[in-house]
Amino acid sequence: MQHVYKSIIVLLLSATASMSVYAQYKPMNINTSKSTSKSMNMGMSEEMKDRQAQAIQKYILQRDELSDQIRDEKNSAKKQALMAEQLKLIKKHEESKRAMKKKMMKKHHQKMMNKKSMKM
Repeated sequence: MQHVYKSIIVLLLSATASMSVYAQYKPMNINTSKSTSKSMNMGMSEEMKDRQAQAIQKYILQRDELSDQIRDEKNSAKKQALMAEQLKLIKKHEESKRAMKKKMMKKHHQKMMNKKSMKM
């Protein structure tokens, strides 16, 4: 009976190990990630990239500063006000990201339509 239990344990361990090896070596589609990162900076000058990085840095610093203030605040009313301010900051940032994405998609759509009309 002990041999049966040992055999079952060995079988389960080997099956688990083979599944983890398969999951570890699962092929990835590398081409899509490269094209995405390449297209993100397409058409941006170094100055524009620097301004964008500075804006992101400013947002992160503001958000983290508010998080620190929220964590350190003892008064619950002030804490709620800081949390509301942080939420407002996050919503503003997310809205600007959505607007930028919409603008880029519109630009891409126009570019694709121009290519399509040139072929005809």
